[in-house]
Formats: sequence, C-alpha cells, structure tokens
Amino acid sequence: MRDIDNVPTRATIESLVDSVTKLAEEIYLSLTTIGTALALLWEGLTEKPGFGPRSADLAPLRQTILGELERRGKLFNGAGVVMADGVLADRPRLLDWWLPDGQRLILELNPDSEYFYDYTKMDWFTVPRDQGRRWVQGPHLDYACTDEYVCTFAIPVTITSGTFLGIAGADVPVAAIEEALLPRFQAFGQRVVLVNNQGRVIIGTDPEFITGSKTSRMDRSAAAVPVEAVPWTLRPLGPTTPR
Repeated sequence: MRDIDNVPTRATIESLVDSVTKLAEEIYLSLTTIGTALALLWEGLTEKPGFGPRSADLAPLRQTILGELERRGKLFNGAGVVMADGVLADRPRLLDWWLPDGQRLILELNPDSEYFYDYTKMDWFTVPRDQGRRWVQGPHLDYACTDEYVCTFAIPVTITSGTFLGIAGADVPVAAIEEALLPRFQAFGQRVVLVNNQGRVIIGTDPEFITGSKTSRMDRSAAAVPVEAVPWTLRPLGPTTPR
C-alpha cells in the first residue's frame, strides 16, 4: 500500500475515507483480474455447442489466483472463485479457493454431511449473486483456515449472456487491514473506528471498541461518515480520554 504508507502529520476524516477506499479498490482490482480470467476461460470453453465445462476445465485459473495471492502478499490469506449451483457439468458446487502456500482449501460441499459448508447462504455469495454488485462480509472468524478475524471480499462473475458463474473473492485478515490503515487513523488526532454495515467494529483507535465488538454503546451523536467503496462507515468518537 504505497499511498497509505505516506502518513501525513495530521489526517482529516476525508483522508481516512480516501485511505479506506484505496485499500478496498486494490482488493477489488485483484478480484476483477481473477473474475475476468474465469469469464474469458468460460467463454472459450463454451464456444463448442453442447459442451458443458467441467471442474477440471478450470485448472488454468490456478495460475491467475496464485499470482494475485503473491502480488498482495499478507493482505490476502486466501482467494479464488466460488461457482454458482449447476453451472458445471460434473459437480453441483465448487469452491476453487487457494492459500498463499499454494495449497487448495478443501471444504465439505456434500449437503448430506454434518460438516456441509453451504456457501450459497452466505452474504459474500448471495449479495453478488442476487444484486449483481460487489460486497464484503466481516469481520468474522476464519474457522476454516487461520482462526483469525477476516473480511471476505467478493464480486459477481458473469459472461456476456448475463449468466452468473459465481464469485471471485478473497479473505483479507483484519490484522492486514489494521497494518495498512492504523498509522493514518492514529494521525487523525482523535478516537475513530471503522464499522461494518451490521454495526460491528473492524478496526479503530479506541481500546474500548475492539474488532468484532458492537457499536450500540457508542454516542449516537457521533457522525457516521460512509465509505462508498464498501458498506462501511467511519465514526469519530472525540478526543482521547485522559488516563
């Protein structure tokens, strides 16, 4: 995050919004690269009439996904594509998700299993699918991989016919978001928190409101400043309370 690293002596709420926006747009840029690769691959596979792409046909995506994982470093702890129900000829569902060490994430996608991972009911999948727009869900604990707080970013992937193929997504550790943004937050000169659409804290400079905590106890007079790139808001909380 080269632009975010150049922290000014004193930040403004507008500059904080700009910093969050830049970070989000960098993440979505990688997802666009992955999503475009999937769409182009799919269009090529379906040029032959009557041909239905199979899960093995998506193998070329691995290089693109791993390339974005390497490009983003510790900003991503996983990325890939998650396919819509029934688009593949041989599997009802597929999660083609890769980790920075080059390993593929394996989750149980059999509805008859007690460990069934039903991604079709998760906001990061349903919002892009049903509303055709990008989304971010979290912070939530990443039980499948690292047991740390992450935010899952996702964009819809469609082809020229309008068919929804699935999503391109990435898990972004809250620790990486904090590392990128906290210096600028600290330069703001007063307490401030970054809050998601459900009123949960992502990061902030007030020790009372840690990651994942609810903001219901906050002073309602505190003005919430929206970040248009993501469903998040910034909430200034006033000067630091003297000890």
